[in-house]
Amino acid sequence: MSADGVGESIDPRRVFALVVGIESYTIGQGWDLPGAARDAVRFARWLTDGGVPEEQVHVLVSPLDRTAKELQVPDVPPATRDHVERLLFKELPTCDGDLLWIYWAGHGYLDDSHQLLLPYADATREWTHHLNIEAALRWWKGSGVQAGRFGRQIAIGDACRVDGRLARQLSFGTTDYGARRPDSDRLQFTLYACRVGELAQNLPDSGAGQFTDVLLRRLQATSPLAIVDALVPIVRTVQADLLELQADGLAWQQPEFVVHRDWTGCTVRGNSGRLNSSQPESVTAPGAAVLDQRGWDELAPLLRLPCLPSHTYDAYRWAFEISGCAHPVRRGLPAADLALITHDLDARQGRCGLPLVLPFMRYLAAHSTDDAWVRQVLLWLESARARLSAPPVPAPPHAVPAQVGLHMWFEEDGEREGAFWVRTWLYHDGGFETLWESDRPLHPSAARLALTGLLTETREYDVRRIEFHVPLELLAEPFESWQLPIGRRARPVELGRAYEVLVRCPQERDGLAGTLWRRKWQWFKAHGGTDPQAVRELRDEMVSLDLGASLQAAESPVCVLADVAGPQLTETLEAVLDAGIPIAVWHRNGGEPGRVAAMLDEQRDNGELHLPRLPFLVWQSRIPDRPDTTPVGRASTAGLALLWDDPERVPERRALS
Repeated sequence: MSADGVGESIDPRRVFALVVGIESYTIGQGWDLPGAARDAVRFARWLTDGGVPEEQVHVLVSPLDRTAKELQVPDVPPATRDHVERLLFKELPTCDGDLLWIYWAGHGYLDDSHQLLLPYADATREWTHHLNIEAALRWWKGSGVQAGRFGRQIAIGDACRVDGRLARQLSFGTTDYGARRPDSDRLQFTLYACRVGELAQNLPDSGAGQFTDVLLRRLQATSPLAIVDALVPIVRTVQADLLELQADGLAWQQPEFVVHRDWTGCTVRGNSGRLNSSQPESVTAPGAAVLDQRGWDELAPLLRLPCLPSHTYDAYRWAFEISGCAHPVRRGLPAADLALITHDLDARQGRCGLPLVLPFMRYLAAHSTDDAWVRQVLLWLESARARLSAPPVPAPPHAVPAQVGLHMWFEEDGEREGAFWVRTWLYHDGGFETLWESDRPLHPSAARLALTGLLTETREYDVRRIEFHVPLELLAEPFESWQLPIGRRARPVELGRAYEVLVRCPQERDGLAGTLWRRKWQWFKAHGGTDPQAVRELRDEMVSLDLGASLQAAESPVCVLADVAGPQLTETLEAVLDAGIPIAVWHRNGGEPGRVAAMLDEQRDNGELHLPRLPFLVWQSRIPDRPDTTPVGRASTAGLALLWDDPERVPERRALS
């Protein structure tokens, strides 16, 4: 074998492969992935048709029942942990070979270091056994394999590369194969179906992964024995093929490859469709609509704002939707700077001649309250659109109307302990209307009676939400469990099952805490409610004197899910208020590991906790599946409390006493 790998011929008897395809997982039907087993069999057939001996191509598949009948591979072992690790770390390393192929089709997640974790077919939620492909490749590059063997190693992963931290129901743990000193003579090529944060697209109708489908079409003209010279050009062509599909709205992923020393001894990382690797990397498809230099020059002054505008993330998502493009799988914004966000958009694939920056800026202008800035943006937008011959940008959707809500404010009386001055407002049509205020300090039980009458009086407004503005000591009051005679024939109704019940503490937001509160809420409005940094889960061992300082160190998190025991709950809530955290959820009966998160998981859409819907989700969690019953295996939802403190929606604050 030549040192540079040019013109070399590989003996088929010295080529080995591990080919894995998982369609059916122990975790459940929700993980079914039709096409993965078929793709594995197709890839194995390409190897054997190209001359690699069948006994040296080890295939492990876990197909769905319908796929198993079609493939007719009854003797193929399943892709369980035991089978994969036995072959990869015990049997294959003892073989005398020059080239190793690893192909994997299945689900994939990233750990904190962006290493790809590939769950086995027998993985469970409680312990998600997986192959850490990067760790495995480090082991293979090291001296765990006999010197002189497998100087070329190619790994292909047709799997998603999404953040594993978002899969809260899974337990990956850590995997270490004991990597040894790397052998510099071993060269590795790793090909991913998509970039970090993206989903690998599946084509259930054709029973194939889109990446593997495109790849195999390009591989058919090349022998697996001559692949060393042709691999990088073939992958560049596959990237270009997928960029063309993206431009037509038929794909969203972009393959990425990493070569730990190129076949010629260089280090290469590629994530573009350009065939000339000396050109700068880009993800812009040929012919994709982008801004011109004049457009950037005129836009630059409009992007110099003191902070991200409200609805920035909504604008980012809408730009993809209105252009008919698949938005990035990554949740949250690509950057915290408006200029960097627009650069990110311009590097992506606009359709129909519409650069994605145009609808993005149109959305921001439609939701801005700065009239002068809005006029400048609209003038820039029309000038750029006309110059680029872009189609008109449709009007963005209006903001979701605010819920009609009844607000009840409790202010401590300086003389009577446990008594409060009470005032109520009705929020509707964008403003507050005063309803009633007490003429003397009241106990919360008396305020409950007053609330009954107020709900009756405001029935015509269709009140959906009740917000209690309280001092710290009243956060322990279970307002959501109040029984009010507001049902048919004055039957008692639990307040939290009839309305979205929120608690608030605006009177505790003074000094630095008030500044942090408003800053965090602005971050929440700009970044949206699905950013992974928005939520922090707290458990007993995380509660300390430094908790408040930790929570206020950055603009995120904005929401705390507090699974803490009763004695530490007060300390936790004080830290939440000190840090300016506007949103928090806790269970009044104390904490259990993962309890609050698990209860909210039952209400999530596709596993995503969308913070703006949190009041609705908490209300929904309080309603049992069947009257007066709690389903087996489901935690009781009684006593779930929600702090939702919007600094932009606070009624007039004058001393009631």
